[in-house]
Amino acid sequence: MRFLAVIVFLILTTQLFSQHTISGKVVDAETGEGLIGAHVYLVSDWRKGAISGLEGKFSIEMEMKNSTDSIIVSYVGFRERLIPVAYDEILIELESKEILGETVTVTAKPLIAEEFQYMEIKKIDIYTNPSAKADPILAVNSLPSSTTTDESANISLRGSSPIETGIFLNNVPVYDAVRYSQLNGIGTFSIFNTAIIEDVTVFPGNPPLEFGNVTSGVVSLDTDQRVLEGNTNSLTLSLANIGYFREQKLNENQSLKLFTNWQPSYAIKEVNAESLKDIKSFSSNDFGLYWYGANENMNWKVLSYSNIEGYKFNYEHPSFQGVFDQEKIRSFLISSFHLPIKKGELSINNGISVSNGDYSYSNVAFKVDKRDFFGGLNYHFDHSRFSLKTGLSYDQRFSKVSGNFHQYGYALDTDHPTVEVNESLKLRTLEGFVYFKYYLNDDLAVGTGLRKNIPTDSLNYLSRQLNFSYQNGNWSTTFGIGKYHKTGLFENTGEAFRSESNQLSLDIKYEKGNMQMALSIFDKDAKINQSEYKVRGVELYGAYQLSDKFSTSGSITWLDADNKSKSPFQYDLSYFIRANFSYKPGGFWTIESILNSRQGRLFTPVVSSTYQTSLGVYEPFYSSDAIRLPDYWNVGLSVSKMFLISADFNFIAFASLNNALDHDNLSGYNYSEDYSETEARLFSQRTGYLGVVVNF
Repeated sequence: MRFLAVIVFLILTTQLFSQHTISGKVVDAETGEGLIGAHVYLVSDWRKGAISGLEGKFSIEMEMKNSTDSIIVSYVGFRERLIPVAYDEILIELESKEILGETVTVTAKPLIAEEFQYMEIKKIDIYTNPSAKADPILAVNSLPSSTTTDESANISLRGSSPIETGIFLNNVPVYDAVRYSQLNGIGTFSIFNTAIIEDVTVFPGNPPLEFGNVTSGVVSLDTDQRVLEGNTNSLTLSLANIGYFREQKLNENQSLKLFTNWQPSYAIKEVNAESLKDIKSFSSNDFGLYWYGANENMNWKVLSYSNIEGYKFNYEHPSFQGVFDQEKIRSFLISSFHLPIKKGELSINNGISVSNGDYSYSNVAFKVDKRDFFGGLNYHFDHSRFSLKTGLSYDQRFSKVSGNFHQYGYALDTDHPTVEVNESLKLRTLEGFVYFKYYLNDDLAVGTGLRKNIPTDSLNYLSRQLNFSYQNGNWSTTFGIGKYHKTGLFENTGEAFRSESNQLSLDIKYEKGNMQMALSIFDKDAKINQSEYKVRGVELYGAYQLSDKFSTSGSITWLDADNKSKSPFQYDLSYFIRANFSYKPGGFWTIESILNSRQGRLFTPVVSSTYQTSLGVYEPFYSSDAIRLPDYWNVGLSVSKMFLISADFNFIAFASLNNALDHDNLSGYNYSEDYSETEARLFSQRTGYLGVVVNF
């Protein structure tokens, strides 16, 4: 508490740089009506910006040294304006493109619950964050609200299971969003290409009910809405990836982006032979096409993606040591259409996904086939004082598992008995929702929503929520409370689950000049099938720009988690610590270091075993009490430099070390045949990576 008091004291009393507040009002030049939701940001730093609130009012904090800067103001259907910074309140009049006789291009509106978000990650943040490895989902894992306890792209938010987290691309849910996903749920990277992503919006708790079938949090990815003046190309060459990206301008209002990647394992395994010794081989080939367009009648985004991957790794068990071989083919098509209707917008969002996985080890071989379909129809209406969004969504999931599995979990050798399985399951979820947001005054907004499923014999629920957002000067406070429901499939087994949660959260943020601070408090009661758990927690985050060359940020999260069953709860962890240090000495050099640390997970050890004569194998018996593994910590380093050859040609060279100090982070234990001896099972050892990205 003394530490928190010092932090609050510094926030309230310290002013490191002379500050200046830009304030103003954005209005329709023809009617004089304030424009709510206009985007206003500095030319020199687009991260310094605001969204106009009630009656079109906004304010931005900036340093005096930038007083000669300008601001850019943009709003859907109006001409963008560039305005010099002024000390007095600015009245910004935007002219409709239609008035000028030009073609009005329709742009997709932001989320109605945008004021209640926790954090937004821009494309540049994904590329410059070494923890993200240029992956938009891994970038989420670097946030204070991430409580992921492995080194994967499966996102846990605030002590919740990854199966509760909703991942949406252009408002369409994407399931099984990781590559190299093993049966234990661990997947190394996501399937999303950062080159087509505009931003990532994160709601770690109290997910807005404009998204359905979610109980933990929402990670919303939006593809970009821009057409470049010319065509661009990008070539990536690295230890584990050869990729090509091209953006082709079709006309003034349409563009086509194509990307493909080949990921072989030979080079990276040669460089990191010891740390990757348990991976026999991996490969991935993907291809994607993204078509964006806009005119006076409609805005559309269409993404087609396919991936073929293979993965072989050493599988160790007391009764079997061998190679686990898995292959998977994945394809999806996501489309989003936005049509203006008077002061509102009609959006149609659809998604189709197909995947086929083949898995084999020992004397076991099985297939997992999945088919997902989503259709959503929404209407979003804006007024000077309120917004309303309503719609219907249909979510259908199909899974078929066929093959043979071992009859006993402790007998996995090639001569041990197996059982045949041929099961399929289909889930259908039809929901209607309404979300209403009202501005009580310039600073205070309230949002409330309901989402109801069409009742079936076994499923009848009502999700509801209430949010408040207060923004005044450098401070912003968001409070949320709600009850949420979800039906889904376990990605690794195809079995169905149902979850529900009651949540309460309070987020307080402070930003002034080069300093940012945030404090979050949350409480959650949840249930997944018959398993109940409770999580309480506190997050504290701070970031400081020491100079143009050096910046740092850090966070600490405290959790109090309890699983009401007797099994150990993997999120029963006292703390998560993250820190980032960035140094830019000039000459387009960037040097970054990251630290990730957390309390060790709980592990249930084997206390005895009995030899089963009929099977010729030992059967283990586990302790009734779990033990705490040693604390986890990982230091990473990255270095990059941009080389400018010409206005149209540059390349970026980069190198990185994961677990640079080669610390042994224990994930569990492997046992000998009779369970009398143990061997440490570790997370990733020190791993080096390097490459170059050529842009032309």
